[in-house]
Amino acid sequence: MYLLVAGRGLLLPFVLGVVLWYMVDALADAFEQPRFGKLHLPRPLALAGAVCAMGGLLWIVGRTIGANVTAVIAASPNYERRLQLLIDQGARMIGVEQTPTLGELFDRISLADTLSGIATATASVVSIAGIVLIYAGFLFVEQTRFRRKLAIILGSGAHQARVQAVLEQIDRDIRVYIRIKTALAVATSTLAYGVMASVGLDFAGFWAVLVFFFYYIPTVGSILAIVAPALLTLVQFDHLTPFLIVLLVFGTIQVVTANVVEPAIMGRTLNLSPLVVIVSLMVWGTIWGVVGMFLCVPIMVVCLIVLAQFDTTRPIAVLLSADGTIPEPRS
Repeated sequence: MYLLVAGRGLLLPFVLGVVLWYMVDALADAFEQPRFGKLHLPRPLALAGAVCAMGGLLWIVGRTIGANVTAVIAASPNYERRLQLLIDQGARMIGVEQTPTLGELFDRISLADTLSGIATATASVVSIAGIVLIYAGFLFVEQTRFRRKLAIILGSGAHQARVQAVLEQIDRDIRVYIRIKTALAVATSTLAYGVMASVGLDFAGFWAVLVFFFYYIPTVGSILAIVAPALLTLVQFDHLTPFLIVLLVFGTIQVVTANVVEPAIMGRTLNLSPLVVIVSLMVWGTIWGVVGMFLCVPIMVVCLIVLAQFDTTRPIAVLLSADGTIPEPRS
């Protein structure tokens, strides 16, 4: 645990590189599957297509976020006036006569320190993105040799077959999780965009992108995806109707998707205890921040499968599971 925290700066770019490599490799495998009978793409073409698809997705997300940040800056004076009005109304409701202005509140913030912090964070993101791409590229190079190295390390016989079976189960379960999560995230963000656009909410495309990424964060992500755009409607509009529409309609979509549709589709594929999921969310979020929140479920899936393979750790795997059913040890 100490090494995970102390080595965060070194580990996070590598972990993100592994995630990017895994996503591209899984997408390439999907492209490589036979289509229309026996027709299938050769591995190099499938890999090139996966790289282009992932690169295009990241470019679209970057363009959407960049364009909306510029629009937010342009619209900030209107939001400032509306927010000040809400502060005044709220103060009068609780009996406070003299309310501070937004200018007085922001005067306490050092603009130089804020801009310096933003510049440092931007430079950090750019540098980390470059390192992540480098790691992912070298992982693709190493991928061709890793299986041979693993076979040499494990030797031949039952031990190698057991480890290969465990790795295949981990790969299968995580791919199912990513596939289902991605499909539901796309559906949820599309419906959210429709709801937000119907009420005229500013930057609906930007919020839809955030909803897509929030969906990968268990529990907390769904709450943030509902609360953030709902609060913006309070600032943007002079009446409560858009706020109630976004809160109730989009909230219902999120609750039904996360608590009814997803468990029905996911079934017992992961079989993780809800308590374990929320605890792991807090633990990995504390260790690795937002990245840890995104990865907490795959990490716990790996832990559950590995711990189920040994007699001494099977009780821990049972505690991590939702109903006590765990993978049988590979012989």
